[in-house]
Amino acid sequence: MFLLISSFVAGMLTVLAPCVLPLLPVIVGGSVTGDVTDKKRPFIITAALAISLFVFTLLLKATTLLINIPPSAITYFSGTIIILLGLALLFPITYAKIIGGLGLEAAAQRLMGRGYSNKSKIIGPAITGAALGPVFSSCSPVYAYILATVLPANFAQAMAYVIAYILGLSFLLLAIGFYGQGLVRRVRFAANPNGWLQRTIAVIFVLVGVMIFTGYGPKIQTYISDHTPFNFDSLSEKLLPASKNQLTGNSSLFNVQPFSAPEFTGIQKWLNGPPQSIKALKGKVVLVDFWTYSCINCIRNDVYLEKWYNTYKTDNFVVVGIHAPEFSFEQVPANVEKALKDQDITYPVGLDNNLATWNAYNNQSWPAGYLIDASSTVRRIHNGEGDYTQTEQAIRTLLTANGAKLGAMASESDDVPISADQTPETYFGSARAGNYVGSPALGNVPLATYTAVSNLPVNDWTLSGTWEVDNDKIIARGNSVLKFHVAAKNVYLVGGSSGLATVGVKLDGKPISQSGAAGSDVQNSNLTMNGARLYNLVNFSQFTSGSTVELSVPNGVELNTFTFGS
Repeated sequence: MFLLISSFVAGMLTVLAPCVLPLLPVIVGGSVTGDVTDKKRPFIITAALAISLFVFTLLLKATTLLINIPPSAITYFSGTIIILLGLALLFPITYAKIIGGLGLEAAAQRLMGRGYSNKSKIIGPAITGAALGPVFSSCSPVYAYILATVLPANFAQAMAYVIAYILGLSFLLLAIGFYGQGLVRRVRFAANPNGWLQRTIAVIFVLVGVMIFTGYGPKIQTYISDHTPFNFDSLSEKLLPASKNQLTGNSSLFNVQPFSAPEFTGIQKWLNGPPQSIKALKGKVVLVDFWTYSCINCIRNDVYLEKWYNTYKTDNFVVVGIHAPEFSFEQVPANVEKALKDQDITYPVGLDNNLATWNAYNNQSWPAGYLIDASSTVRRIHNGEGDYTQTEQAIRTLLTANGAKLGAMASESDDVPISADQTPETYFGSARAGNYVGSPALGNVPLATYTAVSNLPVNDWTLSGTWEVDNDKIIARGNSVLKFHVAAKNVYLVGGSSGLATVGVKLDGKPISQSGAAGSDVQNSNLTMNGARLYNLVNFSQFTSGSTVELSVPNGVELNTFTFGS
């Protein structure tokens, strides 16, 4: 319920966000063009925008129907429609003559011309709203959270949140549209279709259309964001659910109200052994671990899981890994098989590519462990790393209750290599990108040439050169550069390429091999990428704050995230 209400509020806040403010003149202008006594125009524009936004989300985010259509095509389409609407409004007589001369009167007039020659009171504003829908699809942290986190796990729930978001957005847009229309009604000259106000609105349409079409909008949005007294994105982020690590609430051995363990479902393939099931495992103590192979937190966690599995498997203890991919390349079975070999994982692992089991457990994080007793009841949940001693004690308690005679503990260490000052895991794709600085704003257009900032704060990153921005990755187009000002002991990169690729690595402006801090995957200041996985870039001798990692990335290389250890 919290996220449902938050989605509605976030929709309203989106109308005030920097990425939408430049478009408000079109919303208001579309509500007052033509017959200013027509009170239906704000409803028509807002309804068309809402429907367009929902359909755009459904087709491009929730299905694969249009997966081969580049996002830029939608941007170009929206910009072109807005430009044409502006030209039709700016030159109504010329536009009518062109339509008539081409013999397109019957069809085109019905679609567009009549909307701005006062012959139709529906088509024009409907086209305006529909064309703006896709532009509103990336303007809210809450909306991005729904698409990136909720949607893969629960389609129906995500659609409910999307609808709530759209209703909140529509509510405030309606208020703005009516306010603008009411204001214009008080000015008689506004009703003149050839008057200066109507022509001014027409020019605004054209300018906004050009802004959308060319991708120049991010610069305007950046300027507005820098000169806006309130940070609406930060305000929206406060509406997101609390940290996933707060879900368990306490650190006792058995920290949840016991409930029946959900069955494994939707598993594409089982590795390291035959198919597993909760039913077949009844009578054993089971630790179900949700993980993904490029997650450094999972990799560190897996060391403990493997140790427990080898120590207690003769005592009716089983670890079942549920591999729930975070990135598209992690859905490839061969990649997971290689990771199991590289990370020495021998316990059974199920490939949950559609997140069906993730959804059944209502899971929300990587890694996450569900400890199940011999009666197939969940007794303990732990999200993230740490609490290893307590988790092992809980395992031993359940095994003893099941009749096992145990020896010494496998590990007494709770040493998790994380510092409070460490740079947080940082995603590069537009869906969850954070701490990016530079021009233009990240992700407003799928392909752009970026300019880096000269003074890079700690925990922030910047780009230069040409990059293609996708939901879960950025792709170098040409010889491009990424710089990241980090605070950590160890720095890791998740990325990949279709073939061998060489990425140059510098530390504080110098080849990293000169510093003695090159990671295990770096030789002679070069990182050789040979597939999509996690790469170790930097290994400092101690925790270091204030160093800049610089990557020179060749064409076609994909980067997903930076993650860190101390």
